[in-house]
Amino acid sequence: MPVAESRPETHPDFELESQHLASTVAAMLRQIEFWEDRDRQMGADLETSIILGDQAEEFAALLSPHVHQPYFGSLKVRVAGREQTLYIGKHGFRDVKGPHSVVSWDSEVGSLFYSQALGWTPRKGSAGVIKRRRQLDIHAKGLLRVTDLYDDEQGGDTGGREEVLLRRLQEGSTAGMRDVVETLQPEQNEAMRAPAGMPVIIQGAAGSGKTTIGFHRLTWMTNADRGPHRARPEACMVLMPNRVLATYAARILPELGIERVVVTTPEAWATGLLGLEKLEVTDRTLSLLLTDRDNTRRALAWRRAKLLGDARMLDVVRTHLWNRFNAALRGQRLSETVALRGREPQTFTLEEPQLAAMLRDVFAADPLEGYRTGMRRAIEAEALAQLHVPEDEEPSVRRQLATPLTTLLGRVFASTTPITEARRLLGSPEALAASGLLTEREIALLGTDPLSGIPTPRRAHADVTELPLMLAVQAFTGGIGRLDGRTLEPFDHVVLDEAQDYSPLLYALLGRATRPGHITALGDLNQGMHGYKGPSSWEAVQAQLPGAEVRTLGRTYRSTRQITELGARIAATYNRAAAVQGVDRDGAEVQRYVAPADSPHGELPLIAQAVKDAQAAGHTNIAIVTRRGVDADRLAEALREFDTDAQPITTQEHRFRGGLVILPVNLAKGLEFSAAIVASANADTYDESTEYERRLLYVSASRALHWLALVSVGDLHPLVA
Repeated sequence: MPVAESRPETHPDFELESQHLASTVAAMLRQIEFWEDRDRQMGADLETSIILGDQAEEFAALLSPHVHQPYFGSLKVRVAGREQTLYIGKHGFRDVKGPHSVVSWDSEVGSLFYSQALGWTPRKGSAGVIKRRRQLDIHAKGLLRVTDLYDDEQGGDTGGREEVLLRRLQEGSTAGMRDVVETLQPEQNEAMRAPAGMPVIIQGAAGSGKTTIGFHRLTWMTNADRGPHRARPEACMVLMPNRVLATYAARILPELGIERVVVTTPEAWATGLLGLEKLEVTDRTLSLLLTDRDNTRRALAWRRAKLLGDARMLDVVRTHLWNRFNAALRGQRLSETVALRGREPQTFTLEEPQLAAMLRDVFAADPLEGYRTGMRRAIEAEALAQLHVPEDEEPSVRRQLATPLTTLLGRVFASTTPITEARRLLGSPEALAASGLLTEREIALLGTDPLSGIPTPRRAHADVTELPLMLAVQAFTGGIGRLDGRTLEPFDHVVLDEAQDYSPLLYALLGRATRPGHITALGDLNQGMHGYKGPSSWEAVQAQLPGAEVRTLGRTYRSTRQITELGARIAATYNRAAAVQGVDRDGAEVQRYVAPADSPHGELPLIAQAVKDAQAAGHTNIAIVTRRGVDADRLAEALREFDTDAQPITTQEHRFRGGLVILPVNLAKGLEFSAAIVASANADTYDESTEYERRLLYVSASRALHWLALVSVGDLHPLVA
């Protein structure tokens, strides 16, 4: 079906829409002026007037950025025999004096703009029918283009949605993640709006928009329409795989209208919760996988890392702590004389059997704040009950018990720190066997050290594969969740990017740290570069998040047809997820640069030429992707001799600011570029016989939006030749 005409000079409603836009802008400006006029914000007294004035200024500040683009689409609907047009924007606006209101994209009505459904039944009111969906391209308060997506008077679907999508996809990449509010596709919209209060796993190939959809879902969760499931931005957290990607992605949330969300990495969150911010976190398993050619050693390291993140380890830790704390309670008692008003001093005493029974009850209750705080509260409650303490004297009794209680708890719990206890557990076959959950072979595997050849930092450090075990100790002893002052509470909502790289144990812990049903996991089993930490299947995640549903994004939007087909060829050698369909967006053929094996300068002149060709094609955000960080450092320096100055990004401290960069595949993952150049794209660098190496090659080759080059000295890798 032909696409509805969208050029300004031919669309019959262009002038009408221009007039409505101008009137909407004027209405918004009038409202902002009213809010900013302090003399109009008067209350019954001075304090009320100040509060009203501050609130009005806040409303004005929220609306002001949207004046230049009040909306991006419209819906003509028929309800109860009456037709009306609703305008959809990034920020809701109510025109109390005219017909220029705007509906927010994340509202119940806003969802109708993205849906393919033609009818709906609202929670309140009569059923309605969609008569027309229309996209309105607006910039700097001016209307640029009108595109009808659906119009029942033109025969229904016009093909306009695909036209708008292709137009957006032709744009170059930026130095940050972009919002997709204007072009959410029906399958993305459905995944984003999965029922609130239900854990969601969004499986999507590279370029399917899963990360962006996760951010949009978080924004959707903060809307008042979510009712009891509504999330407070300051009580939400987004976990990204590294700080480079966290910085790249974080700016999208303010653009979507929410701020104060914590965007961090699992390692930074874990060390912050443990109070060990200066602890250096290493990933020696990844170092071994990237540098060691001994497949036996690599397989051993992989299996041990997987076992450390096994969900069974939660109960292994719990059993170990139960035995430790019961042993520490032997011979302990609490006896303290307490003074009460109007009564003789009374002695409160707990003998060892009573303390042991309390500990058993605390373990059974499994409090969010941990066993130590749970034990303190249990003993305090027992004291208040035994002594018949009036409510007004409870604070005094707690103060009197504070010192002896702290001393007792110190004897039982103080020697149990997350790092030392996790390592003590791993170093004791008897402790590992106590739960009966691990086999002898698994216990022996945990006792091996396949990483002995990988250097460790001189200062205090922990490996990423150990962190979930340490967090488990913390969860049971000191609690896990969000600190609000001194209070520990569950997160309102947590979004996990690159969810295929989070261990089942970490999922179990995040489930404890978050309101039930409030986790959104975004991942792709085909991109499991850190599969030694991650689950073997989404079923393993669902086992830790009761009620979780998997939503699959079956379409990839990032790359041209030529680049998508190349990536699909690589992924087909290990693909365990549904087939992915690309957008039919034609582009340049994949460029291949090959030099003879005895070339004196190796691949350097080829990479330099590829950069020049990409720039000549009009691309500015260009990435040279290497397999390892040391390769990126080496090439960045050597390429200067060939008039090519690429900014190296080799650690998480570096920030992607756009332009020409060179970075290893593990830091490129999650980023996208207008053009990408894969260095050393051959079987010597990416071992054809190893699935892990093919995954690395897939990630490297799927970073480009529009233009991809493959460079090799000697033959290219068989999968990309």
